[in-house]
Parts: sequence; C-alpha cells; structure tokens
Amino acid sequence: MTDREPQTSVWIVDDSPLDAERANRVLAADYQVRIFHDGSAVLERLAAEACPDVLVLDWVMPGVSGIEVCRFLRSGERATPRPAILLLTMQTQTEQIVEGLEAGANDYLVKPYADAELRARVDALVRWNRLLERARRAEASVRELLQHAPDPLLGVGPESRITFANAEAERVLGQSAETLREKTLSEVLPTIRREEVGPAARLGGPLPDIRIGDQVYAPSIRLLPSEAAADLTIALRNVTERREKEARRLDFYSMIAHDLRSPLSAMLMRTDLMLRGRRGILTAEMITDLRKMEGNMRGLVALINDFLDFARMEEGAHSMERSRFDVAVLIGEVVDDFRPLLDSMHQEIRVEAPIGQLLLLGDRRRLHQVFTNLLANAIKFTSVGGAIAVRAASSGPWCEIQVEDNGAGIDPHVLPTLFQRYARAPGNAAAGTGLGLLIVREIVEAHGGSVGVDSTPGRGSRFWLRLPALEAARPAPPPVAASLG
Repeated sequence: MTDREPQTSVWIVDDSPLDAERANRVLAADYQVRIFHDGSAVLERLAAEACPDVLVLDWVMPGVSGIEVCRFLRSGERATPRPAILLLTMQTQTEQIVEGLEAGANDYLVKPYADAELRARVDALVRWNRLLERARRAEASVRELLQHAPDPLLGVGPESRITFANAEAERVLGQSAETLREKTLSEVLPTIRREEVGPAARLGGPLPDIRIGDQVYAPSIRLLPSEAAADLTIALRNVTERREKEARRLDFYSMIAHDLRSPLSAMLMRTDLMLRGRRGILTAEMITDLRKMEGNMRGLVALINDFLDFARMEEGAHSMERSRFDVAVLIGEVVDDFRPLLDSMHQEIRVEAPIGQLLLLGDRRRLHQVFTNLLANAIKFTSVGGAIAVRAASSGPWCEIQVEDNGAGIDPHVLPTLFQRYARAPGNAAAGTGLGLLIVREIVEAHGGSVGVDSTPGRGSRFWLRLPALEAARPAPPPVAASLG
C-alpha cells in the first residue's frame, strides 16, 4: 500500500489468539493495530474512544458475535460509515455473505485467507475511508459556503419541501431555518408556481421577480450535487435598485417614443390628405415624392415601435406573466390576424399543430408577438402566390415550432448574424428595422428556449424555435391541416 499514515488504526476482533496474532503480524508494519478477543470488549472501547479506521471482525465469537457488532454500529442514531468493517467468516454460501454485507460490513474475507489478501483488503478499506473523508470535508465546505452566501438560498427536496435555508434566507424571510424546514416552497414563496420549478431547474433559467416586503428579488434555480442543497437550490438576488433604474429608463424611452410618434403621425395624416386630393390636384412627380415621404415616415414609426418593444422586452423579461396555454390555439389566432394580408397576396398557408396536445407555461402575449414577427417576415419575403407552412410538434421535453416559406431565401453568410441587433438581410428593401428577429430571440431565450433559421437562397427559409413544454404530447390522431388561400 502507498501513502500510508502512521496514525491509521486497525482493530482486530477475533476470539482465536492465533488468528488475531497472525493478522497483527500482517498489518502491524503499516498500521497501529489493537487486538480484542470478544465483541463486548470492543463495544466498550468504542463507547470511550474514537473509532478506528478499519475494524476486522470475526463473524463467529462467543458472546457478542462479529455480525452483532456490525449491526450495532450500523443501526439507529449511532449509524456511521466509520469504521470500515472487514468481516472474517467461514461462510461461503451466497445467502450468508449477503447477510453480512446487509448488516453493514464493507467487505468480507473467507477463512483461511492468504496474508497478502488480508493486507490488500485492509489497504483498500483505508483508501475508501480517506476518499470518504475528503468527500465529507468537501460537502462541509459547500455547506459553509451556502450558509454564508450573500444571497438568500433555499434547498428544496421531495414534494417541494424546504430542506435548507442559509442565514440570509432566515433574515429576509423573517423565519428560522428550523421553521422553514417545516414548510413547502409554496408556503414560503407562494408566487413561485410548482410547474415553473421543473423547467427552470432543467434549464438553469430565471423565474419572474418576486416581492418580499418592500424589496424585489430575482429567483433562479440550480441543481447542486450537495445534500445541503437537496434536490434544488433557489437563490434570491436582490434587484430592487436595478428594477427601479430600469423602470425610470423605460419611462424615458416611452416619453421619447411618444414625442417622436406624435409629429410623425400628424405628418402622415397630412400626407394622406394630399394623396387623396384633399389639397388640390397633384402632379405625378409630387405624388411619387409624397409616397416616398410616406414610406419613410412609416418606416420611422415602425422603427420607434420596434425600439420601444425591444426596450420593454429587454427590461421586462424578469416580469413576464406566465400562464398555461395551448400552442396550437395561439398559432391559430396569429394566422387569423394575417388572413386579409394572405388573401391579398394570394399566398397559401398550411398549419400543422395538434390542438390540445402542446401546452406551454409562459407569457402568452409576448409569444404571440414572436409568432406574429415570424409569420410577418414569411409573408413579406414570399412572393405573390407563394406558400407558407407553420408546424408545431412535441420533441421530448420541448415544443418545436417552425415557420417555413418558399420565398427568396437568405445568403449563408448572413445567417449567423440574423438574430443580432439591427441585423437584416442585405439587398432587400423590405428588410425592416432589424429589431424584429432580435425581439424574437430575446423573448424565446427569456422562456428558456432557443431559436434559429435554415435557409437556401432561391428556395426559401425555415425559422424554428424550441420552448420547454409543460406537458408532453399524448397519443392522438394525426393533426388536421388547415389551409388558407
């Protein structure tokens, strides 16, 4: 054995003086060995002294047997992994060996044994003990770090019961750790829904802000490999000051947007009156110029609206309203909104989404905006008489939605930056403000999902997004395809 320590102790309990002395000769060069000749003597010593690293126990002894000592050490409140127990036995039947291991022995050795095998098995148990001690120290360090973390931390175990609360959680919640451990998560933080915890833990994502007293906290969930944190750890970050600053900034953005839209709206109204002939007859050149001015002004209004939507989304992702809803129903509503435009463009749309099979937990209004932006893009970049398909399906824990068109497509070198700020397809006058797809990405990622695009120039594009499903799809007949012409 390597890396032996002089203080490593081995106690041998064997009623045979010859067997005990033999084991002593094998181990004494490497360990501090003590010999006991009956089980009651070693139990008395264990009550007064620290446990040895390894206990070599003879199974059959008069009085208190080795297996009885083993059961005593591994039962009740005194149960502890230490000492490691090597059971010496004459038994070779499987049932008897299983009985010894179930009693708490870590290993067994059949008599008569070879000296080298005894030494090897004791060496292995000593190594196991040291590894276990390192694990205990590491867990103690984790527990200490969690206990003194600056943010409130709650451990949540089976049935959503609180199993751990650090000092800051006690202070913020105004309850002791003992009191908190008697409660469930919904009793302590009622605004966190139980159905939100699973997806957030799986994705390591944020949850909507919660208010405790006059302070605002942003909860996040993590899975930690520590008994101190149980199955889940919920961290509460105080974001009161940050949210106040964000609210002031959003108010400023809203004010600026209002001040810009008002004169633009007035200019559009007057331009519309002139184009209708309410201000006299116009020449063809004047009409052309006015239409260009009108288009530029509408573009500015769209840019302002997109900017304000992005600001609201960016600063309000923490306050999303979450509810259960059917993805297929939401997609149907968006398609109905675009029905007049689809008819005017003579575009066909095919919807494949199983109603009642795909449920999400999220902000319905914002995901409505996501589908609206994607479908609007598909219509915009698809020629008159083109075809569009919208599909939704379950894929494990995810709900996958696709919006596909047979339009002009997108150049490959543009695809990596398409969802970045102000990115747009080059050479296309209808590309818009460049914020629409960024808003789509931010909303989807705020829900713990992802978004992407596949496209071939001249053959069309397929935008896809993946969101955590609240419920997996149940067996159902093939979805009915709706077609709008």
